[in-house]
This record gives sequence, structure tokens and C-alpha cells, in this order.
Amino acid sequence: MPFDGLVMAAVRRELESELVGSRIQRVHQPERLTLLLQLRAPGRSQYLLLSAHPQHARVHLARERFENPPSPPLFCSVCRKHLEGGRVEAVTQPGLERILQIVVAVRDELGEVRQKILVAEVMGRHSNIILVDRATGNILDAIKRYGHAVSRFREVLPGLPYVAPPREKADPLDITVERCTELLGRMPIDLPLWKVLQQCFEGLSPLMAREIVYRAGIETDLALEFCGERELVQIWKVLRGFFEKADRGQFEPSLIPGKDAAPADFAAFRVGHRESVLEPAGMNAVVDRVFRCRVQDERAAALRNGLLSAIGHARKRLERRLEACHRAAADGEKAEEFKLRGEILTANLYRLQRNADRVVLQNFYTGKPVEIYLDPRLTPAHNAQAYFKRYNKLRKGAERARAELAKLQAEAAYLEALETAIALAETPADLDEVREELAAAGYLRDKPGAKRTGKLEPRPLELKASDGSTVYIGRNNRQNDMVTFRLGQPDDIWLHARDLPGAHVIIRTGGRSVSVETLEEAASWAAYFSKARHGKKVPVDYTYRKHVQKPKGSRPGFVTYTNEKTVLVEPRPIPTP
Repeated sequence: MPFDGLVMAAVRRELESELVGSRIQRVHQPERLTLLLQLRAPGRSQYLLLSAHPQHARVHLARERFENPPSPPLFCSVCRKHLEGGRVEAVTQPGLERILQIVVAVRDELGEVRQKILVAEVMGRHSNIILVDRATGNILDAIKRYGHAVSRFREVLPGLPYVAPPREKADPLDITVERCTELLGRMPIDLPLWKVLQQCFEGLSPLMAREIVYRAGIETDLALEFCGERELVQIWKVLRGFFEKADRGQFEPSLIPGKDAAPADFAAFRVGHRESVLEPAGMNAVVDRVFRCRVQDERAAALRNGLLSAIGHARKRLERRLEACHRAAADGEKAEEFKLRGEILTANLYRLQRNADRVVLQNFYTGKPVEIYLDPRLTPAHNAQAYFKRYNKLRKGAERARAELAKLQAEAAYLEALETAIALAETPADLDEVREELAAAGYLRDKPGAKRTGKLEPRPLELKASDGSTVYIGRNNRQNDMVTFRLGQPDDIWLHARDLPGAHVIIRTGGRSVSVETLEEAASWAAYFSKARHGKKVPVDYTYRKHVQKPKGSRPGFVTYTNEKTVLVEPRPIPTP
């Protein structure tokens, strides 16, 4: 994610015009490495987000609201003590470093005005948020504390002087063409030119370094050894032009689209070597949008993996129980042999000798000899009873196993439906619904200290078919129950992929007949929101909702239906708005 010095400069310039003069009303720390400032200016309230996350470090105005922990972390309490009630006096950036300094004037306990500096260092895994007393230059606290064991260059601990990260790269605005070519000439000649630029000059991400090479009319991956004086001079001109525009505040906040219309990247200037779109809302809005999508996707991925892991553990337990049931059922098939031996022994008690360990007797059903093992410690009658007891035990065990087997197979189908619901979920909210169902079914336990939320209301999709008919789609079991039995009316059309876990779909008819085109359109959505999403042709059953029943005591999403017909359709995603 290219949150480079140029992006920081664009963010800083917007924050300067938006925040200077604002009062800090409240400080929150919703996550371990995230600080949120609520600021108030005449006529508006705004939220400033500062993150020291290793992959998502950033500073920007945020639209999203966060849920705060029950009690504030220590760093949050320190920031509240020193910042709340203060006014933002300045927003500065040293050179083009990825460092933002927010100067806040606040009155202390004696009523005297003191200045504090909230420093955001956006540097990947070395990112930090540090509160500094401007008068002394000492650290009041940091969201990440560390000593020399972590960093030989500086310690970040309360009471110690604040030392800024070292500036190891050159400022493009303070360098001549001769100095530029000299710096580039010192670098390893086998490195690509864009990487040389990034390592020599501050403020450049790989994306913008490639853009400079591209705008200079040079192949973006060309190695330094193939560049002559003409190419290096052209590089300096483009580089200088970029940073002069940044110095004047002439930024071009741009989004780089990814797949499915989601933003993949951003930059402070238009990117010519990749598809990019100017964002008139500004740099803060660009950063906020991209990181919201990125964090949401990662949260969804983590939640999805956690749910699949829980289902995987449940499947392993289920497989062990199924294996035990199959063994018991197989043993039940041998029960008749024990009964037969008991009967043969009972019919021949007079012929048996005490203390014998085996005997060969005639099977009075087939006439063939049968060897029967005996326990020499038991009497002949007790040996016969032992065989009958073994017969009864195996028979009853097999009966219990067959009854249990049906329940376990239903549970296996239920777990498969949950896996399909997880695969179909598109947002963290969809996954939260599945998580709640897993917890209610006993497959998940809350972590110690976890905050319980209220029961989530299912949110099925509501779409319009081509002819204007309303169509409801459930993407998990609880949504399916809601679509079928709360939203669906008796005369509505109900659809579901045949013999596959997937969505319940309702076409709202209003008592009118449904066209073949609408039926096939809804069926294609039912196929898409099923386990056969990637299939070529999928059979989809449909019937009136009044023919769909939910057996008493059945799990969420389970139904039976009659009077169905089947249509073969190709899965088709829902149209984008």
C-alpha cells in the first residue's frame, strides 16, 4: 500500500485546512494500534484516525465509526489527559517523511496553556504514535513502547527525549541535477531504475518511483546500468516537477481500481502506467476508502478462516462418531451368529463337558459342523447365556448406531450448508450472522473477556427481476428461514438448487403468474448462491411457498417440499447497481 511521503503531504495539506482551530472533544483507542480523535469545529464534527498497524499504518479523516473497548487502554488514558479540550494549532510534516505532527494547545491543571505534539510515524512495521511534550521534548507515552533491545538507534519510552527516525534519503527539492546524477551513479548498477529512485529520495513509494520512470519515457524496469546521462537528466526533471507540484499543493488524488470495482491502490498524483481515476473528494477520502475496503477484506478473510476452522474441527469429531456408528452397525450384522451359537449350545447342553474350551456341534439349520469356543471357567449353560448376551448387546448397539447414524448424517449436511454459507458471504456482517449461528449450535465458544453482541437480524438480499418483480435471496440458514417463512407468502414462488446446500429464493407474485424469463432469472440466482456456483448447468427446484414445510425441531435452513418442478439453468451473479 503506497502511503508514501507524497500521500502524507497531500493528507497533511487537507488536514491543515480542515483541523487547525478545531477542538479535540474526545480521544478513543478502538483497537490496540489505532487512535481516533473526535474534533469539533463550528458547524461540524470530524474524526481523525491514526494507525500504527504494521500493514495498515495511516493517518486520515475517517467516516467509519468504531466500537470502543469497555475500558480505555493506558495510552488512550494518557492522550485523554493531555489532549482532550485542546485546540489544534498546526499540522506539520518534516520534509517528505512519512511523519505527521499535530500540535495541540491545551490548558494544564493550573490553567496555563501547554503545547503537546501527537506524532504519527507511518513506516510499516516500525510505525508508531507518540505523544510528546513540546516544551521539554520528552515523550509522554507511545502506542508502542520499546528500548534498545528493539532499536539501537532510539528508545521510545515515557520520560525520554523524543528522537525522530533518521532521515537517510535526499530531499528532491534541495538537490541539483549534478547531485542527482551523482547519487544515482553510486547505486548498484544492476538495480532497476525505479528502485534506485526509491532508495535515494524520500517521499517515493514503488508505485510513484515507477511513475517517474514512466513519465521520463524510459522502460519502467530498465536497470541503472543501461541509463546514460540523458536518461538521468530526464529523470531529474520529472522528479523535480513532481515535488514542485507537491510543494505548491497541486495534488491529484487518484484511485487505482481492482477487481470487482473495489479500489486496489491510491496515489497523490495520477498514475499513467496503470489505470487510475481522479478522486475529487480529496486525498483523505481516497485513503479512507481504500483502507476501509482493505481492512474489511482482511477482517472477512480472518473471520472466514476462523469459521471454517471451527467447522473443520466439528467435521473431524463427526467423522470419528460416524466411524464408530459404522463399526457398531457392522458388528450388528454378526449378532445372528452369536444367537445361533447360543441356540446350538442350549440344544446340546447334555452333550457338553465341563472345563472344555471348544466344541464341534452340528448346525441344525444347515446340517454342517460348527466349532464353538467356550470359556472353561463357565458351565455349559452359562456359556450359552454368554452368547445370548453378546447377541443382545450387538443387536441393541446396532439399533442405536442406525438411529444415531441418521442424526449424524443430518449434522454432516448441516455443516456442509454452513460451509456453503461461509463461501457465499461477501461482507463481515454476513459472516457475523453465520458466526452467531455456529455459536448457537455449540460449534463456537466465546473467547474469555469477549463482549457479547445482541442477536443479529438476518439481512437477506432484496432484488428486482427484469420485469420488476421483487426477489428475496437468503445466503445462510437464518436468512433462508426468514426468506421462506417470514417474507414468503403462500402463493409466492420458492426456489432452491436441487440436492445442494444453498440459498432459498422467493419470487413475490402478489397472486399473479410469473413469466418464464423471471422464473429462469431467479433460478439462475438460486444456482449462483449455491454450492454449484461454478457449475455449467444446475438443476433448480421450484414450487409454491405453501408446499414448503419446516419439520418440527429441525435445524435452521432445513425444509421439505412437494409438488416441485425442475429447471436447468446456468448460475448467474446478481447485477451490479
